[in-house]
Amino acid sequence: MSYCVNPGCASPCHEKIVQYCQSCGATILLQNRYRPLHPIGQGGFGKTYLAVDEHLPSKPPCVIKQFQFQTENAESYHKAARLFKEEAVRLDDLGQHPQIPQLLAHFEQNQQLFLVQEYIPGKTLAQELAETGVFSETQIWQVLRGLLPVLQFIHEHQIVHRDIKPANIIRHSAAPMPLPSTIPIPPIPGKFSATQNTLKLAEMKTKILENVETTQIQEVVRDLFPPPPTLKLKTASDSKSPIVLIDFGVSKLLTGTALIRTGTVVGSPEFMAPEQTRGKAFPASDLYGLGVTCLYLLTGISPWNLYDVVRERWVWQDFLTSNPVDLHLATILNRLVAPQLNQRYHSAAEVLQALNKVLNTDTNIQQTQVQAQTQTPSQTSIQAQASKAFYGSHPQTTSETQPPASRLSIALSRWFPALGQPLNDKLISRAGVDYIPLQQMLATRRWQKADQETGTLLRQVLKKATSQYLHPQDLKDLPCEDLGTIDRLWLKYSNGRFGFSVQGQIYQKFEGDYGAFCQQVGWLTYNPLNPLQSFTFKLSAPVGHLPSRIWVQTGGKWWKHAEVMAEKLAECQII
Repeated sequence: MSYCVNPGCASPCHEKIVQYCQSCGATILLQNRYRPLHPIGQGGFGKTYLAVDEHLPSKPPCVIKQFQFQTENAESYHKAARLFKEEAVRLDDLGQHPQIPQLLAHFEQNQQLFLVQEYIPGKTLAQELAETGVFSETQIWQVLRGLLPVLQFIHEHQIVHRDIKPANIIRHSAAPMPLPSTIPIPPIPGKFSATQNTLKLAEMKTKILENVETTQIQEVVRDLFPPPPTLKLKTASDSKSPIVLIDFGVSKLLTGTALIRTGTVVGSPEFMAPEQTRGKAFPASDLYGLGVTCLYLLTGISPWNLYDVVRERWVWQDFLTSNPVDLHLATILNRLVAPQLNQRYHSAAEVLQALNKVLNTDTNIQQTQVQAQTQTPSQTSIQAQASKAFYGSHPQTTSETQPPASRLSIALSRWFPALGQPLNDKLISRAGVDYIPLQQMLATRRWQKADQETGTLLRQVLKKATSQYLHPQDLKDLPCEDLGTIDRLWLKYSNGRFGFSVQGQIYQKFEGDYGAFCQQVGWLTYNPLNPLQSFTFKLSAPVGHLPSRIWVQTGGKWWKHAEVMAEKLAECQII
């Protein structure tokens, strides 16, 4: 495979390895060495390509960043080229840090500027969020501890990143731990044998985790039966920290030249500090971006919707119905995202100091609990420590002895918080419909069954036969109470990814363009013979993908269902 990076090329993609573009005739190899394979990213100022280095026998992968500037103004271009070389030197220094991609080359070719950097295998935090759902508190602590030293390093080198966001943070891939077909489980002290424990885990996995990714099951197993303390779990690259920060240099280069119009914003507005919209950037601006990144990872909700512009305050904690956060972490995050610059942390070192203070306090409490457990061992103390490790609180122990299987339920509830909490939802129905089955299906992430149940409930509310499809105009008769209950359940247990209100807001965003709406939520614009095959019943589906439209009639103006539903949601003041 080869790819032509000439901006004016009409057909840049080539399935075969070629030396010259068969469309525009441009040379494929850059510097007679680097072969672009395909684009992996694009912004307002250039593209990023996956490439290979053909000078080395193994042809290792690398990343090429192409900066595209208007070349009519020769003076501005020469200034950009000079600053580009200066920035490349600084990027080379930064690349010595193990959590920053190494700069391999920089050059100018055909009046275009290129950077070649180390390829980092792995997934971005944005991809992780889309595939496995919102992050737990423990994962957020790990992100902060992993990334703050990197920010401290670049700020000490007088560099401000300017574009901290989940898509610019990669978790370096590690060798996956294989999941055996039969998991050996040591007996838990108590009345259950190892065989019984195995059966219980299998039963749980079948009935509760049927839609869960294999990696999540592995994490549950590791929580239940951790390796001995002396065992070192080796990653794919010991020299690399699991978290790597990418996309350096572009913002500094652009803002240091006259190649962009006055008022142009460099960065991602959702994660951008207020002062950046006015053309200013400080180390605290990166800390703001890190804080907003954490809020997004915790909730799965766009940062735009996590800030109340009327009251001028963050409301992200309102979206944590099934993902609790410790007060210490909440305090740190709120200070990171303070709108006023003087109310934020001044440096990454200051945030690290706050983190270490909390972690040291927790360590002392854990040691005290371990000593108490050694003196008077009980299953209650084990549960208390496990609860504290996840929820960040310190529950009081009671004299009531917990059942031996509680360790299993604690480990499961860590990854599926809804299983370990009372399902205290307001199941309001003016039509007298029972929403408990839908509640339980969503709480256990049985998305396809929950989707089918949603269609059944809509028919029940509207007094339709079970096998009858609904006409878009039928939706006008939905009671607001029932529509609100269904929507709240989908929102809560999908962490804000699914629900009629999510779909309604997307439909409004595209101003009634049903084709654009379908493209955004991952739907086909037509009804296939088997409608179920066109939907993805996983949490990794696009935002707004569920509930599906399988309950809508296929004749007439069936596509009007989105318009009528959006109008009904607005009438009920749900959106």
